Amino acid sequence: MGVMQTLTASGTAEFSEPVREEEVSVPAGIDAAMVDAIDRVRAPLRHWPKAIANLYHKEVVRRLYREQHFLFLLGLLICLGSIIVDILVNPQMAGIGAVLRVLAVAPLVMIGMIAGARGWTSLVAFFVGASPIAFIAVLLHLSAQMPPDLAPRYVTATFLVVGLANIILPYSLRGLIVFDCAALLVTTAMFATRGLDVLAYNFDSLLVFALVAGATLPVAGRFEKLRQENFLLTLRARIAGRELLKANRALHTLSETDPLTGIANRRCFERQFDTAILAPGKDGRGADRIALMMIDLDHFKAFNDSHGHQAGDYCLSLVAEALDALFKDTSGIVARYGGEEFVGAVRARDATIVNNLAEEVRQTIASVLTPVDETDRPMVTASIGVGIAPASAQLPREELIEMADAALYAAKEQGRNRVDMVEAEPAFGNAATGR
Repeated sequence: MGVMQTLTASGTAEFSEPVREEEVSVPAGIDAAMVDAIDRVRAPLRHWPKAIANLYHKEVVRRLYREQHFLFLLGLLICLGSIIVDILVNPQMAGIGAVLRVLAVAPLVMIGMIAGARGWTSLVAFFVGASPIAFIAVLLHLSAQMPPDLAPRYVTATFLVVGLANIILPYSLRGLIVFDCAALLVTTAMFATRGLDVLAYNFDSLLVFALVAGATLPVAGRFEKLRQENFLLTLRARIAGRELLKANRALHTLSETDPLTGIANRRCFERQFDTAILAPGKDGRGADRIALMMIDLDHFKAFNDSHGHQAGDYCLSLVAEALDALFKDTSGIVARYGGEEFVGAVRARDATIVNNLAEEVRQTIASVLTPVDETDRPMVTASIGVGIAPASAQLPREELIEMADAALYAAKEQGRNRVDMVEAEPAFGNAATGR
């Protein structure tokens, strides 16, 4: 297991579960400063912060192993295709060569492909390296059965196998060194089993084998470095995108939030009215009335003059909090319209429900601030104008506001701290006024 971890993770422990391609978000704890520090000092992977190193292995290394079907198939085709060389070079050995390839290499390839399909990264890492080593062993075994003038051709073919493996295998540089050492040990053992004299005779072949492996390692190392640099660039872009998205969300929130009270502002209300109130939805089934309320605090300028602007701001915040709770309970929306004026909207089955809600709003506002002299007179009251129309009429927001404004004016004229309503009649679209 330790060797397989070295092959795949450059000293970092393997992960047990497959990584999904849709995992593209940047994990918490990774920021641009960490990426910039790696890039600035050109730190090797083993010196990366653990969070970034883990992400690299999840998104790059493990992906490489999951995509090894092509390499397994290519390697198997090359292996089986080399039977043609047996037929051309030594037809008598073609049958044995074919059997050895099928028995020694094909099972490793098939197991590796199954492991890749199941997301078993460690097994894929082992078999992706074991397959070419098995092919090298087959070539060396066949070379021992060849006439002396033909054997060097098969030995030379092992150089090509190890050189190609160093270029295309998805191992880290450390993993490739382990692979090359394993291949060299297998090659040495194959020569040694035939006698020490054969081993001594092929010492130059072993030296060339080692030189080919060593010469291709820098190329493989460069490929790995490019993969790491590309990952860091992509990660840096993703972090920048994350920060931009957060900034955009913050700006959007600021643009639709009243800074004093923390509830929606007029702009947000206009958007939500079209999407949550005017457009029929799940919450609107059976609710065939749309109501819009203009809520204006009575004599609020006098309240400010008497108690100060800080007390006035505090009062507005309390009123906003109370209104927000009330309208959320009825699946409605509410916003600060400007100054001491608020606006709300709901869908309801009939005008009675709307009137009851408006009365509840009025009473709630009257109870927000308790007088210190224990009198029954509320410190803050509100006049409420309601415009209500059939949902089927699809009246634009501006018309409902005009209706609510007219009702609010009537409430003010009739003494304040009251609710007045203007309702559009379904049949004719005429407005009927009433409390």
